[in-house]
Amino acid sequence: MRVRVLLGVCVLISSLWTLSAAALAQGGVVLSGYLRNSLSADPIPGAVVQIDELKRQTTTAADGAFQFDNVAAGTYHLSVQSPGFTSRRTEVTVGTVAGPPIELVVDPELHFEEVVSVAAESRSQFETFQPTSVLAGQALTQVLEMSLGATLEMQPGVATRSFGPAPARPIIRGLDGDRVLILQDGQRLGDLSSQSGDHGVSINPAAAQRIEVVRGPATLLYGANAIGGLVNVITDEIPTEPMKGVSGNFTADLGTAAAEAAGAADVHVGNGRFALHAGGGGRRSGDVSTPDGEIENSQSRNGFGNVGLGWTGERGYFGGSYGYDDTKYGIPVVEEGRLQLTPRRHALTLRGGAQQLTGPFDAFRVTLGHRRYKHDELEGDEVGTSFSNDTTELEVMGSHRVVGRLKGSLGGWVLDRAFDARGDEALSPAVDQRGFAAFAYEEVTWPHFTFQFGGRLDHARLSPVEGPARNFTNGSASVGLLFRPAAANDRITIAASLARAARNPALEELYFFGVHHGNFAVEVGNPDLESEHALGFDLSFRWRTSRASGEVTYFRNDIDEFIFRNLLDLDEFERREDEFVDRFGGRQPAGHVHGADDDEDLAIVEFVGADSLLQGVEAHTDVQLTSRITAEAGVDYIRGTLKATDDPLPRMPPFRVRGGLRYQQNAFQAGGEVVGVADQDRVFGAETPTDGYTLLKLFASYSFQTGAAVNTITARVDNATDELYRNHLSLIKELVPEMGRSFKLTYNLRF
Repeated sequence: MRVRVLLGVCVLISSLWTLSAAALAQGGVVLSGYLRNSLSADPIPGAVVQIDELKRQTTTAADGAFQFDNVAAGTYHLSVQSPGFTSRRTEVTVGTVAGPPIELVVDPELHFEEVVSVAAESRSQFETFQPTSVLAGQALTQVLEMSLGATLEMQPGVATRSFGPAPARPIIRGLDGDRVLILQDGQRLGDLSSQSGDHGVSINPAAAQRIEVVRGPATLLYGANAIGGLVNVITDEIPTEPMKGVSGNFTADLGTAAAEAAGAADVHVGNGRFALHAGGGGRRSGDVSTPDGEIENSQSRNGFGNVGLGWTGERGYFGGSYGYDDTKYGIPVVEEGRLQLTPRRHALTLRGGAQQLTGPFDAFRVTLGHRRYKHDELEGDEVGTSFSNDTTELEVMGSHRVVGRLKGSLGGWVLDRAFDARGDEALSPAVDQRGFAAFAYEEVTWPHFTFQFGGRLDHARLSPVEGPARNFTNGSASVGLLFRPAAANDRITIAASLARAARNPALEELYFFGVHHGNFAVEVGNPDLESEHALGFDLSFRWRTSRASGEVTYFRNDIDEFIFRNLLDLDEFERREDEFVDRFGGRQPAGHVHGADDDEDLAIVEFVGADSLLQGVEAHTDVQLTSRITAEAGVDYIRGTLKATDDPLPRMPPFRVRGGLRYQQNAFQAGGEVVGVADQDRVFGAETPTDGYTLLKLFASYSFQTGAAVNTITARVDNATDELYRNHLSLIKELVPEMGRSFKLTYNLRF
């Protein structure tokens, strides 16, 4: 009911403000000017200047000059887009007689970049309704690690769940597993990394051209699994824009703490009509070194390859890609250090789209993806358990034409999934899952305000071969407001977002029953669990000047029926064991024998739902102290609470603060960063506290050109002081510490 009321209010507000404006008078005068760098006064060539109200664009010449002919009298806003500079918007008044050329100045961009994962069209991070992070180019090279979780762990609001280095997975604002969606080019990976602590993310970060993180509910466009946020790894395997000639990228890196070596490459070849993309790479590492010695059975190796072909026209594209990932890594401690996992994934994708169309929709895109995922859990040389997870996903999205001030998109989504597990840790019967959704995302824009609203309806059905099927139908909705104060001259934005989101229980929360060494627990699911319903609120203040930029965000996520792992003692479990067996239709707990003492070292957990509250603060800033020295600082804090008892939620990240300095002269830069993490003694039940720690990272990089290619060499030292520390979110933190001092050398070639 609350979702329908919220949607009704949104539609009513938009209908009052989307009446078409009167047509502008015919005829006009010349509007011209120059675009310059605010610090150096140098002209900026090749920038796109747009009259927002008229949707007219032009490109600046070599001297920064631009000109629009036949502009009617009135007040307009000129926006500027140029790589490396802020997306400045300036108000101008045009009279009945042409005035002198105007001078537009824009600031160098210190932090905010374009992001594609927040709406149907890309936009600057400075103008998103939710806080985001983007890693690309040198910024990505400087933090590249063997896993996605480790690569992202120093981004605001992001922490890492780990079980050794290979299966590390991002946690966003204290939410993990099925609440954080990981995508590749906007499509689900189809792996099982959300299901267990020892299951890794089946993508090599070295394959990424850029990685985007959206913090907070993103269910409107991406569905229930993004209730906590999402990570989108962008590889551009399918060419979508015309290109001629050859371009590519090659990265190689070496590391000492795990004797690791890796390489990845991709190349694009096009003739203006057709384009081919091919890529591949691999990584191999040994046992990880810590100040306490090596972690046995923490080695890993990975290989991947992909190829994509696309037809690219002036207004549309169509193409497909195929990729294969093959990984093998060890799991420390479990089964006396003899356990290894072997994830393999086949990925087939077809994608088509068009823009600048006539008719009610001016753009659309369609994506069809099929993923076949398998992994075996090897106990020595024997296969203990085999998992398979096959998914087919279809997404259709169309962007309708501007109606007055209203612009937005409508779409639909379909999912077909088949999961199966066989062997010692087959905690669930085979399950088929079907899902479909319809959604709408709309924005109403004024010169200094943008109002966003939308809604989504999801239906999911999970059907096990044994036991009851479950159907879930949930609605989500959101409203947002972006304010750009006129007096701030596009240097300040205030963003507020209110989202009502829902998530149906995951397969493992419904049907798992038995010993699960990958989570160090005997797990008891519950087929009667209800959907989570969250009311999330974000308020962000962003600023940027020629020498400083930053963002401060307060967030609050109030979740009804939050599903978590509630600890049971052995006596209670044995007392209720018959109840649990009846719950699963007589199915006995996998790997557990009643009265045996083999599982005494494992926690016993039952998936239950309870009302919970998560809230916190994230902040970061970049300040250019001199023309060559930039300071960076950041802080993030999250507090999770069970509302009925005021007890803490399990496995919450501790308070963290970061600070660093970067020196840059031309193509050379060097710097360091200090990360301080507080004690985490606010813990749930038998969860153990973790001491705080301080880490020092040092880096230097240099770029040089050879012909048309750009070469970059980066050297860095992680944990430079060889600090002995433990990650509070590691499932094996009581047994092994984190990686010690590591020297890393990375070479990148772009051509």
